[in-house]
Amino acid sequence: MKYDELLDDIRNIAQDSSVAKGSKPGPTRQSSFTLEAGNKPFAPRSAVLQKGKAKPFQIKSQKENTANIKNEGKQDQNCAKETEAIFDKMLQGKIDDLPHLPRSVVRIFISSTFSDMRAERNILSHEVFPKLKQLCLSKDLDFQVVDMRWGVTEDSQNDHSVEKICLQEVENCQKLSLGPNFVAIMGDRYGFRPIPTEISEEVFQTLKESAERIAKKPHAVKLLETWYKLDENCLPPMYILQPIRSQFSFFGDYSPGCDEPRAKHTQEWNKTFEDLRDILKVAALFSHQTKKLTDKQLRDFNISVTEIEIEKGILEAKSPGQSAVVFHREIQGFKDYDDRMTKRHIDTTVENGKAVPDKEVKYLQGKLEENVRQKIESNYFHEYVVQWLPNGIDPKASEDHKKYLDNFCENFYNDLKSLIDDANDQRDSRAKTFHKIGYYSDYNEVLHHLHFCDIKCQTFCGQENIMDRVKKYILDGAMRKPFVIYAPSGNGKTSVMAMIMQSLPEWFKNKPHIRIIRFLGTSALTLNIYDVLRSVCGQLADVAQQIMEPVGYRSMKNLQEYMPRFWRRIASSVKKPTVILLDSLDQLSPAHHAYELQWLPTTLPQNIKLVVSTLPKEHGILDNLRAMLPDEKCYVEIPKLPRETGIAIINKFLSKHKKKITERQEKVLINTFSKCPGPLFLKLILDEALKWRSYTLPHLVELEQTVQGAINKLFDNLEIKFGKIITSHALGYITIARDGISENELEDVLSCDDEALDDVYRYHNPPVEGIVRIPPVLAARIRYDIKDYIVERISSDKYTMNWYHRQFIETAKNRYATGSLGEKLHRNLVEIFMHEDGVKRDITLSRRKLTVQNADRQITPQPVTCKNQRMLRCLPYHVIHAGKALSEQLAKENCFCNFRFLSCKLSAGCVETVVDELYEYLENQEDEEIKKLRNFLSLTRGDLTKPSRLAANMLSYINADVDEPYLKKLKEQATTYFENLDSPGLIPIYPGLAPRKDLSSSLINSYNGIAEIISFSGDSVLVKTYRKGNEAEQEFPHEMFHIGTQDLQQVNIPDIKQTKHYPMLDKSGENVIYTSDDSITLFHLVSGNRVTKLFKDITDDPSKNQMVSKVMSTDTHHVAVLLDDGDVLLLDSDSLMQVDRWTLKDEVENVMGILCTKTDNLQVLVAVNSESAGSKKSELLLYKPGEMEAKQYLFNYPLCNGLLGLSYKESYFTAVAKDGNSSKILTVDINRAEEMAPIETEESIEKITFSKSKPFACVLNSTGKVTALDLQKSEILFQMATDKPVTYFGIRGTYSIVLLGDNEGNVTLYSSKTGVSYGSFQAYGGAVEKMYVLDDYLVTQGQNEMKVWSLTELLEELRESMKKNMGLQFKGILALKTVCCFEMHPNGMELVTASKDQMLRVWLLNGAKFMKEFDIGMEAQKIGICADDKCCLLDNKGELKIVSLNTSYDVAIDLPSHVIDFVVGKDGITVYTIGLKQKVLMITVLDLKQGTTKKAFPLKGSLKFETLHLCLSASERYLCIRCKLLPAEYKEIETSWKKKGSFLPQAHPYKFISVDLQQATGGLVTCMRELSSIPTLGEEITANLGNIMFISTRRWVVYWDIPTGKCDQRVCKNRNYSMMYRPGWFDNPDDCKGTSKAMIRSKDGKFLAMGSEDGYLCIYSTVSGYPMGEKLPSTKHTASVIKAAFSPDSQWVASACQNNTIKLWDVSSGKEVFSTRVDAEVQQISFSPKSQYLVVLTGTNLTRVLIYRVHTGKV
Repeated sequence: MKYDELLDDIRNIAQDSSVAKGSKPGPTRQSSFTLEAGNKPFAPRSAVLQKGKAKPFQIKSQKENTANIKNEGKQDQNCAKETEAIFDKMLQGKIDDLPHLPRSVVRIFISSTFSDMRAERNILSHEVFPKLKQLCLSKDLDFQVVDMRWGVTEDSQNDHSVEKICLQEVENCQKLSLGPNFVAIMGDRYGFRPIPTEISEEVFQTLKESAERIAKKPHAVKLLETWYKLDENCLPPMYILQPIRSQFSFFGDYSPGCDEPRAKHTQEWNKTFEDLRDILKVAALFSHQTKKLTDKQLRDFNISVTEIEIEKGILEAKSPGQSAVVFHREIQGFKDYDDRMTKRHIDTTVENGKAVPDKEVKYLQGKLEENVRQKIESNYFHEYVVQWLPNGIDPKASEDHKKYLDNFCENFYNDLKSLIDDANDQRDSRAKTFHKIGYYSDYNEVLHHLHFCDIKCQTFCGQENIMDRVKKYILDGAMRKPFVIYAPSGNGKTSVMAMIMQSLPEWFKNKPHIRIIRFLGTSALTLNIYDVLRSVCGQLADVAQQIMEPVGYRSMKNLQEYMPRFWRRIASSVKKPTVILLDSLDQLSPAHHAYELQWLPTTLPQNIKLVVSTLPKEHGILDNLRAMLPDEKCYVEIPKLPRETGIAIINKFLSKHKKKITERQEKVLINTFSKCPGPLFLKLILDEALKWRSYTLPHLVELEQTVQGAINKLFDNLEIKFGKIITSHALGYITIARDGISENELEDVLSCDDEALDDVYRYHNPPVEGIVRIPPVLAARIRYDIKDYIVERISSDKYTMNWYHRQFIETAKNRYATGSLGEKLHRNLVEIFMHEDGVKRDITLSRRKLTVQNADRQITPQPVTCKNQRMLRCLPYHVIHAGKALSEQLAKENCFCNFRFLSCKLSAGCVETVVDELYEYLENQEDEEIKKLRNFLSLTRGDLTKPSRLAANMLSYINADVDEPYLKKLKEQATTYFENLDSPGLIPIYPGLAPRKDLSSSLINSYNGIAEIISFSGDSVLVKTYRKGNEAEQEFPHEMFHIGTQDLQQVNIPDIKQTKHYPMLDKSGENVIYTSDDSITLFHLVSGNRVTKLFKDITDDPSKNQMVSKVMSTDTHHVAVLLDDGDVLLLDSDSLMQVDRWTLKDEVENVMGILCTKTDNLQVLVAVNSESAGSKKSELLLYKPGEMEAKQYLFNYPLCNGLLGLSYKESYFTAVAKDGNSSKILTVDINRAEEMAPIETEESIEKITFSKSKPFACVLNSTGKVTALDLQKSEILFQMATDKPVTYFGIRGTYSIVLLGDNEGNVTLYSSKTGVSYGSFQAYGGAVEKMYVLDDYLVTQGQNEMKVWSLTELLEELRESMKKNMGLQFKGILALKTVCCFEMHPNGMELVTASKDQMLRVWLLNGAKFMKEFDIGMEAQKIGICADDKCCLLDNKGELKIVSLNTSYDVAIDLPSHVIDFVVGKDGITVYTIGLKQKVLMITVLDLKQGTTKKAFPLKGSLKFETLHLCLSASERYLCIRCKLLPAEYKEIETSWKKKGSFLPQAHPYKFISVDLQQATGGLVTCMRELSSIPTLGEEITANLGNIMFISTRRWVVYWDIPTGKCDQRVCKNRNYSMMYRPGWFDNPDDCKGTSKAMIRSKDGKFLAMGSEDGYLCIYSTVSGYPMGEKLPSTKHTASVIKAAFSPDSQWVASACQNNTIKLWDVSSGKEVFSTRVDAEVQQISFSPKSQYLVVLTGTNLTRVLIYRVHTGKV
């Protein structure tokens, strides 16, 4: 019998019986990407195969859908509870039964046969996939298609690994995809049926025997023995299919000159493959018939790759109904089965010499379809029937084919959309559940670390000694210190940490406990120490159900101080053992000084253990740990793996992979391991050993001898396997990408890498016309081969691939990503992140000699939105590192100078991040535009998360020069954004707040009315203002300044006068502490809580009834108080409970100072002078809580009172001692108990200041010189002196600078290293009274003004000024620094300013363009513009001048002298003045039109005042005078309140007087309180109607009817409230605080706006007396409102507060519509006559004029 005939016979047998028993049908395999455009949507239609006709597919009815959602609410509730229960277990650290990691990618595996489904796959690529990408993008998801039909290299065919990779990709899609993950497109072909790559020894022998019996020639058995070799290294032994090149060496060899032998060997392999397949199939069928093979074993020789994929993706999947979709197409009407195109669409066989449909395939297909139907819901199984055409599926030739493809596309899109929507809804539901419950912990973050832990435990082996050491530490209740594990990279630290986590239940004998682990650097929340600590504290709070006070984690400094106290609270609350594991401290970024480890608590609560791990030499971490924790019990080093452990790991590893090795191979492996006994190296060589077969030739069994060598060997193999270019680029991207690279990003960037694509498409063209993309299978294969060395991390909710070991990073970086190579890779990454609509550009494939124009790379679009945090994080990083490979244009237009990008970046993050990125960019290249942008963001404080606020600040602060096109474009984008806003706002028309290119540019803010800086700590300053406090009014004489917000916060504490009772800030900046004669009070700034305790109650000692605090000192959580009886109290600053108490043996008067150190090393230091044998001495006493006796240090010199302090992280105590006429500086290292040698100076010392971070101090001596000291070396470094006496000085160790302030207001900066002066600047006109350095800011006080300066800018400007003398570089209104006042021209187009240089200038409002200027010979303090362009000017010396703006000449008119104030009448002609003439107050009325004095008359009676201000009644009959009282008169009025009735106090400095202009008798009418002779006191006065005036007093308005003299409140018509009565609109009237400081009436008289001390701006209707909207505004200023202005059209109110904030309010609603910050206190604010512009004058010594265009928004 012929071999073919035998095969036919066995096939017949199979059709009759055997196959029916044992086979399991399976689908085809392949994917697609392209398609024809322009198809119209077609109604969904599915069909079943029935007589060639299509039946409409029945979709679920509406009733069914309604029934399905009836119980949704209940199901959601149960699901939420279940999710919460699971999360609660995760929070406690349980790592068993973990849920899957949440995903943010939709990853679809497309399974189909290839050649027959080309049209379907192509149209999906062109039309459907882009739409699905957009859909996913709208849900913040990535979309990825795994299409294995192209990119299968000859190498993967050579080693027969294609099928394995396909299945691996199906599994990856199932693991990674959110929602759908598998799509099967089934047709009339069953698909490629491979031969097994591995056959068990038993089955192979059976097949050989069957082949021998069936075959008449020995060819079959010989062929099997040639291509299958027994590998006894497999367990059990297996016959392995040999690589194709083992017999056909030219297979896949495209080297030059190999075309002919390659073609020959390819043809020979194809013939060999067919023979092998037939032999195996026939032998298997025969063996099955003889009962030697099972059904399952037989199936392995018949199944197609497509069915294998469908089996994995659907039949074996857990919930295929939620993850898979099937499309089944039947073609009818085949005619010629011998036709080549027909054979591409249906499987055929030969019967009687003629091609016919293959019945076996039809059976297998039917069985597969039947199985699939049982697994897939009917609405996700679509069927189509189409008629055959000679060209196959041809939409151009057939309308039916076109409709079919339309239908197919629509079904495909709708099905996947439905599955994606459902999965996304579940994801959102979980997020809502957690948000509703209010967890501090992030679900994804906690789950990520638990999964990571689980993975690392799977391969753990050995290290029993290390585990025992850790166990002993954790179970030792007396051990209160952290524990440190260290070892070089690759020694298994992470696996040990993971195993500790897993072992804890066993160690605690399954008793309740809490375990928390963080693998640092593996997620976005473990990159910097602040996020790590906040995350850990949040998890502790969730487990213990405790609340974290927001102020505790407001900043790293706050968190560092708050954490020890919080952990103590947690420990006492949960009372369970709690273990916190922080792996790889070296993976942290240097942010927040992470490597200095000041954040690490050195003393832990009793039931909390902390274990950390690190590399021994990285960043000096281990050295810093040893300095903090000198106890060697706190450390364990992971040694190199012992030989025995290595052998155990080898055996476990091989067993896990079902492998063994020969004795000789084992010897090679163990000997190599012995030379470098580390876990990483062992893993590398074990992976190499897995490739060894028992038949591998001895000379091929070789291993590298080092870790780096082994890594390079791995890289060499990859380059050989996949090609050098594609491998080097792929591994380079993994190495340099920020936070790793996602699979989608890797495919995208390789698809934009023309060099890589040119290498990939060497031998074939891209399969889909118009689309050029990297074959997914290629990226998948590379990823698969390195999977064991890659770790999955989370970056902005995206899972990314990273090298796990540092050696891989270093080796790959050196090999693939250094210099220009790395810059090119960064440039390509920039490209994928900067395109919102994908990338389409030309590419030339050189070896194919093909240019594809506008080639679509089909990358994931990267929209510029706040949600796309991955792009926002990565784009600037890669722009920075692309260096010269990236053009300046791309870097700026798409990133740094792109308004949308910056606004989204700032909305999603913080200003500091952007500033750091700009600094890094400037480190590589100088760029003035980027430098300006960086300076703008550095100096602009406040919230920039709102794009409107960012736009306003950009337009205010950035002054773009002519040669700065990108900044200009940025500002244009900001303007366009603003103009397109629906909401109103203020658009700066020129950069009025831009730096002026002098030292004043470093001034951030200034604050007037500051009497004194009381105390400072951290980022806060406590100041006392000049405003008087009043208990009844609850006014605020103290304010708190915060560096972060640049705001002054009102603090309600008593106006303490005694120095010893002055309020002080604790070191956290959270509490103000002050004492009275017998008590101590703590005021919490955030909560407003106040705790006061008597000393006698604190000490439980009645004798301390009148004890007085002499000295106080605080740390973050404690306060030390010295009482006048010599007791030293240590109190808890939260509760003021006594922690400890000591009694001094010395007299209290001899105490020179008391200091309290930080909680981590809590001590109270008391410096005391004493006398022994007539000799004056001193001593330092160190008290520790719990110890009664103090540690003593004796000095032979008496100390100076108050001249002492701590430096160098509070480890050095230093004090100044007297030695006759000279001084000595004494220093003690209190940690090491070591005294330094004294430093001697000849002069007496008046002040000393210390560096917090360094052993450095400066002293001011009696000669006015400042000396720098090295406290560690006991050396005088250098002296610093200014031309004028030094009044104050400060140190900033981080910047290495010393700052000196002198008595003429100059501040000079010196280098603390060299003593060289950087230069000086004038801060005040008078002395610098105080000066403090807070982080990156300098705070100065002088002349009742506090100023805040940027140290960064200050240093930069000073250094620049040393290089060149800088004059005024900007001309125009920005250059005006000394403007005294301004006024709007009645024409609404011009602005007039007067300056201290005695110049009057006229500006065009539109564009702030200069028009003209002239000298007026005076410093005008007030301007009034009258008719005919006449301008009234008044200076502070009483000179009145009237000039013509047209001619600049004085107007000819007799003017009064010694004028105090003037006001212009409504006609613009009449001017009313008040002034002194021979010590008599005179009223003069001028007629400017006639140039005459209309009338002049003296005022009767004596009027004493500090200041006078005028205003007119609405009728202009009365001239009203606001008179500021002298203190004596105020006292008299205050007394009369009590004597003449129960009048409420009016703590205001002004009274109000009117003069009748009509009668002109000079009689004065004072506004009196109702039915009394007591003057009404208030703040502001303005006209109402006729002769009635509004006066603001306390928290309301009174009406003053001048003719009747009546002055009282008026009642609203429909409410029992007074009109304009603010307390009436509070839920609790007592909550209404502070008086109204600003009052303004609208031009039409319908509205009155009032701004109060508590920040409210209320707009009232003058008719009803109600606030607009009949409620208080929902927002307010953060400080007292000081200025307000109505727009002339009565639509807007602008207000300004003491915190330098301007707000715009909509009059009709009374609501705030816009807010912006300015540089200094607002002095004047006004709208232009046509309400188009708002003009603001800020500052006193240094002023700015700001002009805003009023954007009314869209109606």
